[in-house]
Amino acid sequence: MANRLNLADAFFLNAESRDAYMHVAMLHRYEIPRDGGESWVSEQLERMRQFAVDQPPFNLRLKPGLVGKVVPAWEVDHDIDIDYHLRHAALPKPGGERELGILVSRLHSQPLDKNRPLWECTLIEGLNDGTFALYFKIHHALMDGMSGSRTMSRCLSPNPDERGMPAFWAMPPLPRSSTGIPKAIIESAQALARPTVLNVLSQAFSAWMRMLRASPASGLIGPYRTPACALNASISPQRRFATQSLSIERMKRVAEKANGTLNDIVLATCSAALRRYLLEINGLPKKPLLASIPVSLRTREEAGEGNGISLALSSLASHIEDPKARLEVIKASMQANKNLLATLSKPAMTLYTNLLMAPFLIGQMTGLGARARRPMYNTMVSNVPGPSEVLYMNGARLVSAYPVSLIFNGQALNITILSYDGQMHFGFTACRVALPSVQKLAVYLGDALDELEQVYGVTSELKS
Repeated sequence: MANRLNLADAFFLNAESRDAYMHVAMLHRYEIPRDGGESWVSEQLERMRQFAVDQPPFNLRLKPGLVGKVVPAWEVDHDIDIDYHLRHAALPKPGGERELGILVSRLHSQPLDKNRPLWECTLIEGLNDGTFALYFKIHHALMDGMSGSRTMSRCLSPNPDERGMPAFWAMPPLPRSSTGIPKAIIESAQALARPTVLNVLSQAFSAWMRMLRASPASGLIGPYRTPACALNASISPQRRFATQSLSIERMKRVAEKANGTLNDIVLATCSAALRRYLLEINGLPKKPLLASIPVSLRTREEAGEGNGISLALSSLASHIEDPKARLEVIKASMQANKNLLATLSKPAMTLYTNLLMAPFLIGQMTGLGARARRPMYNTMVSNVPGPSEVLYMNGARLVSAYPVSLIFNGQALNITILSYDGQMHFGFTACRVALPSVQKLAVYLGDALDELEQVYGVTSELKS
């Protein structure tokens, strides 16, 4: 029996091209337990192979044939080759961050085989600090960032002594609605069949028109109001990946001094890093950069596979030199977005998102996305909540968790952040050709937090 994809999931299949692969990934770093020997990683790999791949979405593949291409649907694959999906790699010497980044960039540049379930997992050893890494990628049509984070966390334990834990593909699926469609989308469809339809339409169209007619004074920037820059170049299939970790406590202290939120500081540091990068290549637009910020439509109880997101469009105030003034504009823009979204019920928010995204989605599916003189936005900044407690995989301590995301045609950079154990882990996914020096952004991000601490008089004994 085949299950048809909902519209949000099907988009990520239809938008895929030879230059824009629609998979997302996670990069975990672990410390080998003290009682683990030199063969510990190999032993874990062999142990993981013993778990059957019999749980969705890991046992689902696209239905073959013409009907499956016209109306995409999932079907259960009963003959999965675990040796294809689970892989073992080792870094060349010296096994540092550079070598790991090169390997992850290469792995992320390869498409998933659509004749098989759309996921892969690679255990990586040979790191010079004694840790090992786990790189897991899955098609966005099967899972969004929040679901991916929760899926990976469920096969870990806060107990360092716990052993015999299952592989993540053997865990029962996360809860989701019985139809496989996020609850907000179901509510939207149900609302259209009830007398509240006029209210839903009124809310959605009113918010949509407010966004389209927005003026800078309102704090909102409508889509397609920002000039293209290096971040909006045509992309190639090859990727670059860079990472940075910042202390959540440090960022919270700045947020408190600035009377802002943690997310405001995330955007401010990203803005400062992008501004510096673009100034160096003489490519900073005179108008502010615009960030697309995903907003989850899910409740905690329905963070299953599939996709369920809306979005906010926030100014990064990159045209402003003074960091304090820049942060104030970012705060105002984010507050204006919150005020706008607060006027919407869940069904209305889904309809509003569809109206806002329609031109972008059409552009991606037709291949015209990179030709727009004015992009819908310049870059995506996605903040995914992760586990706050320290977690272990069969005694191996999870040290860090970096998201590796996707980029679209005409959108050469994605910044995704995952919080874990007191740190914000930033993953910069970029086109190798359009942004060859993306590692600079990671360095500049740390400098940006230093600068904010200085201008707001925050002590920095927590630097990491």
